[in-house]
This record gives sequence, C-alpha cells and structure tokens, in this order.
Amino acid sequence: MSNKEQTLYDTADYGNAVSPKGTYRYFGNVQGKSAEKTNLRLNQLLETTVSYRVQGLALDAMNTLAANVAVLPLIIERSALIFRVAEKEYWKGPARFAAGRMWQHANNMAAPTLLQQCGQAAIQPVMFSGKHVIDLTPIQSFWCDFEVGQSWTPAEEALATPAALSLLPIVFSLKGLMRRPVQ
Repeated sequence: MSNKEQTLYDTADYGNAVSPKGTYRYFGNVQGKSAEKTNLRLNQLLETTVSYRVQGLALDAMNTLAANVAVLPLIIERSALIFRVAEKEYWKGPARFAAGRMWQHANNMAAPTLLQQCGQAAIQPVMFSGKHVIDLTPIQSFWCDFEVGQSWTPAEEALATPAALSLLPIVFSLKGLMRRPVQ
C-alpha cells in the first residue's frame, strides 16, 4: 500500500441570480466535472482498492465582485454542514466552523475592488486526530450535505442571491491520507 497526503474536494457553484437556499450534496454528483471542480470520479465512493483516512475538513470560498458583497457572509453565517459516512453522521456544525475566519479587503477608489475569502491557506479548520480519524473504505459511501439558508427571511434570501452573470464557487474538502495499492 502507498500512502499519500491528498485532499478530496468538490465544488458547489452558486450564481446567476438564483437563490442559494436549499441543500447541496458535496460528492453526490461528481461525474463529468472538471478537475477544478472535483477530484473524485465516482459519486459518493472511492475507486476500487482505494481507501482514505480523513484527518480534517474545510469549506473555502472567495468573492471578488462588489455586487455580491453580502452573499458570502450570509451563506457562511447562516448555513450548516453534515458530513456522513454510510448512514453515520460524523460531523455536524455551522458552516462558519468549517470555513474558519472570513476576511474582506475593499478599495473605494474610482474603480472599486473587493476581495472576500473564507478559509485560510493550507489548513483545515476542523481537525480529527489520533483514534478520532475517519477511515473511508472503497465500499463505503460518503457525502456532505450543505444546508444553506434554512432560517433566512425573504430579505436575507434576496441579499444572499448572487448577482446575474456571476459565479460564486464554494469548495468542500476532506484533508488526509489516500491509500492505494503500490503499482
């Protein structure tokens, strides 16, 4: 067996004046997505003979459009993640716990610029260690439900809806060790 530190990730795209309210299932629909969106090939499963030791998880997003200034903060503040392996719930909590700190840089000059980001580079806000790691076997299904805006008012939902012709990708990732047979 060969062990390799590797991140498993999937992306939910929000945008185009469509409300993000609802539930997105990370790792639930990965087939046909490009490598920028996911690195899994099978929906909710690892490939045959591949296992994975989950040592942490994270939620990352970045916004550069002033028209979407309220979107990311509302999504992160008023949403939840539920990570499951088979039918067992392993982690449940507010999205802000999995996203870590959020920061914003805005420039109010003639051509305003904006950068918002949640998640810090090269870390996972939720960590599992020792006997609390989660082992995924090739036959176990796994996914993470992202419940967005279940308690929003209509006004909050309108503020959290991305502008037309915009895209806000939100990436969920598992951090850990991938194990595959030596080739």
